[in-house]
Amino acid sequence: MNKNKMYQMGAVLMRVMFASVLLAACQNSTPPAPTLFPTQPTSSGIIIAVDSGNAPFMYEKDNQAAGLYPLLLQEAFKRMGVPATVEAYPWKRALVMGESGEAGIGGIYKTELRLKIYDYSAPLFFEKLLIYVKKGNGFEFNTVNDLKGKTLGVMSGWSYGDIFDQAKAQGLFKVEEVSTDIANFEKLLLGRVDGVIAIELTAQQIISEKQYVGQIEVLATPLSINATYLVFAKSLQQTALLEKFNTVLAAMRQDGTYDLLVSKSQQ
Repeated sequence: MNKNKMYQMGAVLMRVMFASVLLAACQNSTPPAPTLFPTQPTSSGIIIAVDSGNAPFMYEKDNQAAGLYPLLLQEAFKRMGVPATVEAYPWKRALVMGESGEAGIGGIYKTELRLKIYDYSAPLFFEKLLIYVKKGNGFEFNTVNDLKGKTLGVMSGWSYGDIFDQAKAQGLFKVEEVSTDIANFEKLLLGRVDGVIAIELTAQQIISEKQYVGQIEVLATPLSINATYLVFAKSLQQTALLEKFNTVLAAMRQDGTYDLLVSKSQQ
């Protein structure tokens, strides 16, 4: 065999070996991660968890998520053309699902700790948190320092803002946690707590439906006014989706749909 043929055969062999190595590398390479919830089946789309016991904003009715936030989220994702399911869970479970990346969370407040965990949308709504007391048992309230020594009824798993949460951790006052606002107001009337912290619209609905008018009064100064949001764990890298959501939400405000859904949720 002459040298030219040897060189030709060697070149062919090298090309075959290179092609084999390239094919093996492609077969063993990891495909790029999907952009939407790798932990969720593609057929179910995005799951958004909301609180199951916070009417009229988010609650469970007939095994379905109901209230203002589900209405807003469902309409927005419908307009976006993105399959999404809003599901109601006890709030502590919703928080676990959100942090693990199993679901997004709707109707959540913003805190320093949560900013490290989640990417946030534009505000969905602004909730006014007030302190309710038994008739005749009012006290002066201007800052959290005025809650010193009090026992307050709160919702399990909720954050009431960094200032309140820090004061609670320092033992300035005591809290008793329950899973529903109704349970808190029942404890208030039984004298088991000094006050109940509740969202204004939620409290008004309960006081009316339970015929507590004349038995409960509200302190004039709000504890806080908190924006609520849609969030996804940072690990899911959903900032582009949130930007699209923000654009659609702004359009809903502009065309009147937002106000219609707010009114519908309070009927």
